[in-house]
Amino acid sequence: MHQILNERVTLTFADHVAEVMLSRPDHHNGLDWAMIDGLLAAQQCLTQLAGLRVVVLSGDGDSFCAGLDMASIMSEAERLPTLLAPDEAGINPVQRLALGWREAGVPVVAGLHGHVYGGGLQIALGADIRILHPRARLALLEIDWGIIPDMAISVTGTGLRQDVLQELAISGRKVSGEEAYQLGLGSRLSDTPQEAARETAALIASRSPRAVAAARELFACSPDLAPRDRLALEAHLQQQLLAGAEQREAVSARMERRAPRFD
Repeated sequence: MHQILNERVTLTFADHVAEVMLSRPDHHNGLDWAMIDGLLAAQQCLTQLAGLRVVVLSGDGDSFCAGLDMASIMSEAERLPTLLAPDEAGINPVQRLALGWREAGVPVVAGLHGHVYGGGLQIALGADIRILHPRARLALLEIDWGIIPDMAISVTGTGLRQDVLQELAISGRKVSGEEAYQLGLGSRLSDTPQEAARETAALIASRSPRAVAAARELFACSPDLAPRDRLALEAHLQQQLLAGAEQREAVSARMERRAPRFD
């Protein structure tokens, strides 16, 4: 399946993997209204894809995303209040640009290159795995406009070093992909991050969907629990997997030296 959601965002789906691509390469995929609308539509589309196991998030051209294109946004200034209007869940549209990937219920792998600035970095922080080009440039540039990062970074950044995020937020300093990796903002480095993201997604898609979901739940929930409750959750999730159909298939495939087949 290849679907053009609008002139800014495309979605492809094959072999249980969906790829959402930002496509405004002549502006380093800067976020204008059409890009925002397209990304929100992509998130909704992902929740309706039967058989989805992994999402790849990428950008066309020389960059992943250079953040808000303020000139384009201000060209429809009357829409600005809608960006900060929360829905029933208490999440507003700009926050959903980062948090909305979680609603797909599957791992999201971002391949990051070129400019990853402001809203672009905050969107990337909503991914489970971030693969960085060593020479990518990352920054939180909202301070340049006298504002703060507000795309749910207070939620997506909870597992990251708070001193690092605070420094970037109050200084606007740009860091290379290599430094960002050292600071814990990325999962690993690659000279071809988009291809690496696709390869990682294909590998995850070949694994037991129930085991992948359980691992995501374990690592998402554990930080908020006491040590004893973490261990209990770990054991509970494992018990739900043991001797299940997918676990039996994983064992059989391993013993028979073939690729597993998960429905």
